[in-house]
Amino acid sequence: MHSRSLFRPLCLLFAAAPWAYAQNIEVYSSGNVEKGTTRQLSAYVPLSPNTIKWSVNGVDGGNSTYGTVSSNGLYTAPTIVPAANAVIVKATSTAYPTKSGSATLTITQKKPNVWSSNPSSFPAGTKTLSINGSNFDAATIIKVGGATWTATYVSPTSIKATGSIATAGTYPLTATNPGNGAATSSPINITVTAAPPPPPPAISLVTPGSIQQGAYSLTVAGSGFVAGSQVLFNGTAITTVYVSPSTLTATGSTNLAIGTTIPITVSNPAPNAATSNAFNIKVSATPAPNMSKLKAGRLLEQAAFGPTPALIDKVLQDGTDAWINEQLALPETVFAVPASISDAQSQLLHRYGTAPDQLRQRMIQALANIVVISANKNIYAPEIVPYFQILSRNAFGNYKTLLEEIAVSPQMGKYLDHANSAKATATTSPNENFPRELLQLFSIGLYQLNPDGTNKLDPQGQPIPTYNQAVIKEFARALTGWTYPGSNATGFNWENFSGPLQPRDAYHDTGAKTLLNGAVLPAGQNTQQDMAGVINNVFNHPNVGPFIALRLIRATVMSNPSPAYVQRISAVFDNNGAGVRGDLKALAKAVLTDTEARNDTAGAASGRLKDAIYHILAFTRALGGAPINGNNLQVYNFVNMQQAIMNPPSVFGYYSPFYRIPKQPLFGPEFQIYSASESVVRAGMFANILNGQASGDFPVNLTPYNAVAGNTPALIDAVDQALLYGRMSSQMRAALTTAVDAQYDNNGRVFTALYLTALSGQYAVQY
Repeated sequence: MHSRSLFRPLCLLFAAAPWAYAQNIEVYSSGNVEKGTTRQLSAYVPLSPNTIKWSVNGVDGGNSTYGTVSSNGLYTAPTIVPAANAVIVKATSTAYPTKSGSATLTITQKKPNVWSSNPSSFPAGTKTLSINGSNFDAATIIKVGGATWTATYVSPTSIKATGSIATAGTYPLTATNPGNGAATSSPINITVTAAPPPPPPAISLVTPGSIQQGAYSLTVAGSGFVAGSQVLFNGTAITTVYVSPSTLTATGSTNLAIGTTIPITVSNPAPNAATSNAFNIKVSATPAPNMSKLKAGRLLEQAAFGPTPALIDKVLQDGTDAWINEQLALPETVFAVPASISDAQSQLLHRYGTAPDQLRQRMIQALANIVVISANKNIYAPEIVPYFQILSRNAFGNYKTLLEEIAVSPQMGKYLDHANSAKATATTSPNENFPRELLQLFSIGLYQLNPDGTNKLDPQGQPIPTYNQAVIKEFARALTGWTYPGSNATGFNWENFSGPLQPRDAYHDTGAKTLLNGAVLPAGQNTQQDMAGVINNVFNHPNVGPFIALRLIRATVMSNPSPAYVQRISAVFDNNGAGVRGDLKALAKAVLTDTEARNDTAGAASGRLKDAIYHILAFTRALGGAPINGNNLQVYNFVNMQQAIMNPPSVFGYYSPFYRIPKQPLFGPEFQIYSASESVVRAGMFANILNGQASGDFPVNLTPYNAVAGNTPALIDAVDQALLYGRMSSQMRAALTTAVDAQYDNNGRVFTALYLTALSGQYAVQY
């Protein structure tokens, strides 16, 4: 460092001794400057007069590319780092132009800082880290042990990174803002422990659940499968194909007697050799009694996203009760949090169309239309996917648990402004959005209900409100004091979706509150105690049973159930037969097995209109296809059909459960988004699927129809069996015959038969 003080005034005037004129000017100081920031420079001028001018890279005063410098030496770096990011700032004597001094400044990106990682220690393998720090942006690169991990920008102080480490040890984690003048943070260390040994294989399902004598094919679902896993049939290895860690297929042949129970196991090879649990199937001779293709098809329309050829065969073999029980016992299909919202939308559609636990998927969609959030506000995948994970996890659980988890989810906390709602001050009030929708849309509705779902009436014949604005205010007070997870342990945190909301008693209203039916939360309770009191008060309201029963019936079976049907399902909500209230597993089974649901004779008020998502998925599945996961263009096809994936327009969902068909007394909720324009868009989607022009997102197998394309009755029979289970009317068959016979080639004949059937009222309405 120069021996003279760096804190001298900008220009120092010295006596004009003759030797002074031979000396150069000195400029302080060189170094790094972050883009868009400033650096004060000073100059030592041993000349008389001591006036100077400043320049950057030879340009007086500088420019926007390399930065500017003021008359007193204040340098301002450019907002974009130039390719040549080392610039020269020069001070030149105005009296002696040959006398000058300069400093070299290096322009850099903003230096990120890494403060912590959650978790900071984990077993070897793939992991997603939540990284806290500062100066992050969308281009920030995260490296762990020198390897680049996949980074997802959340905010300037938060970023997520996913990667894999195979070996235990301590690894440095750094963040780099790349580009010209790249800047890298100081490292923090993360600890990787040894990976636990892999669990033994486990079988959760074997499809089909029974086989006939002779050749057979099995699909084994479970976990822990590896390349080389072997399916054992009654203890004997059979031909096995590894599909994925959760799926194996196997083929064999048997002459065992009808009724024989066969244990199916899976054996993994060395070095982690292990054998799974046994899953029993039976040798069967005939389909389950009292089953027909129509009965099987109708059940799968209600309990799945439409039948597939394989599922039809399985229900014919197993029967209604056995198939439903098996669905209720299946493990939950994993729903991971992807990098983008479009990937999340694609994953949800693929899951609806392909997951083996189809009844769970129908319950997820039904519950998502009751307890609503939307990507129109929660625009990033972590802000919405964990909400669907809650619905999936609780689809066969208890409705009270579902409400409890939703109430403290940061996803709902953002969507309905529940997070960071604080007790009243002189100028603020608690937020009422979540309390209002918890009552109106998630649990009890606006009016008191009879057990059969009809409104209770006052002496004047008017419906009786369940609550008023004063009650909403009381609920809002009771729900104050919740914030996002984060490092601030006593105050409110900014948006963070890494875990449930956290209580902050300092912001909670501790006064007494009067809730539904006059129930009182006593004064002095903390944030969590009042939350528990709110959920108990809502969940135990007599409206919840008929409220949820009616919505689940309308979402899966029919839009106009009889009051008796609603009352039977409401009674199951109140008591599952073992004294448990709110059992969604019992509720799902009751909805599907009710005599009104299993009545195969359609009446004037039977069925429900298929919404766009269901209609397209059911058509694809019936033709042996499935939506492709990862091609996000398919998601946009539903926007113009008024059912954008994960993106209902409001907290009321895509449509009202009380919408009536125009000029009809009947309810038809899905008709609210099925106007003439939407029907044309949906027709275009069917055409694109059949023509293979749906961006490759909905591949289908037309081979069975091409094989009979030249025989009009056989072709129509094949279409009737696939889409309508043999219930095509004679009038429709005659119209199809005329249309098919008018085509010039077999491709046109197959297209016409399938396309017109897909558009027909018989197929558009789920009977």
